[in-house]
Amino acid sequence: MHKDDNQGGASTRPEGDDQPAVFNAQRAMLDATSDCIKVLSPDGLLLAMNEAGRVALGIAPAQVRGVPWIPLLPASVQAAADEALALALTGVTARFAGHSEASGQVVHWDNLMTPVVGPSGQVFSVVCVSRDVSELVLLQHKLDRLLLREQLLSGEMLHRIKNLFTVSAAVMMMADREARASGKADQLAMIAEGKLKALSRVYDKVLATDDLSSVQMRSLVKAVLLPFGNQCRFSGARHVIPEALANLLALVLHELATNSVKHGSLSVPQGQVHISWKTAEGRLALKWLESAGPRIIAPPDRCGYGTQMIDQLASTVGGIVDRRWHAHGLHVELQVPLDGA
Repeated sequence: MHKDDNQGGASTRPEGDDQPAVFNAQRAMLDATSDCIKVLSPDGLLLAMNEAGRVALGIAPAQVRGVPWIPLLPASVQAAADEALALALTGVTARFAGHSEASGQVVHWDNLMTPVVGPSGQVFSVVCVSRDVSELVLLQHKLDRLLLREQLLSGEMLHRIKNLFTVSAAVMMMADREARASGKADQLAMIAEGKLKALSRVYDKVLATDDLSSVQMRSLVKAVLLPFGNQCRFSGARHVIPEALANLLALVLHELATNSVKHGSLSVPQGQVHISWKTAEGRLALKWLESAGPRIIAPPDRCGYGTQMIDQLASTVGGIVDRRWHAHGLHVELQVPLDGA
């Protein structure tokens, strides 16, 4: 809070060439700063403003005095400015964040409002100093995005680890069923080892790297679904998939398979999954059709992390995911542009 023994204050003096030299010097000093400095009356009218403020608000020097200040601000900032002015008029220094746009660029401001109080304790003007904090705000936004990305990556890693245990347990059950059905129970360890090695190859070649060479679609699907044995069938041409799209499709297929192991057709011995794909007009259409699985009464009430991740992966390349829950299995169709990854 600033006290002034002159009830009229500097803000009531005329702005003209007939001002004393000291006031011209003060004005030149204020005009030299890059901060936007304004003096406001209690009813929110501009009394004086330095050059930086006039440039920021687009006002000529002769138009400053008596102009309502808050309507000059962006609509989204006006409520915060009104609250800050009201607080300053009670004798308390106030602060609010604002922004403006000039030449297509957004400028972020930190606005400090200091009441000027006379000897009687009455606030007769408010000094508002607005400082350009765009670099700090942009840096904070960048840090927030990096933090969010790290949180997503951490969540995805935990999700993959949990899925790995789930799929490993399912592979062991499949190996046990295969050994019993073939009358080779004594070879359970060998069958399980083969399936787990296949699962390991999936993680090594497909899921644990972002640097894939271009691969054929059939080879990709076969690599991802090999651990699930003959319960998975696939059909489609030998299309070559771009590097980035191959990794995305591998993740999507693995998520679908993991979800099926938990809740769908791959959770029961008789369950079947058929995967097919085709390309047309620069887009890849992949279908995942489950059948003979546990009966589905209704679609799930909420989407799990895996489902959300599939949607996010598809959206990053301009893709579309369509899910339909039929009585005996989930049907999923994924469409992605071949050159959008």
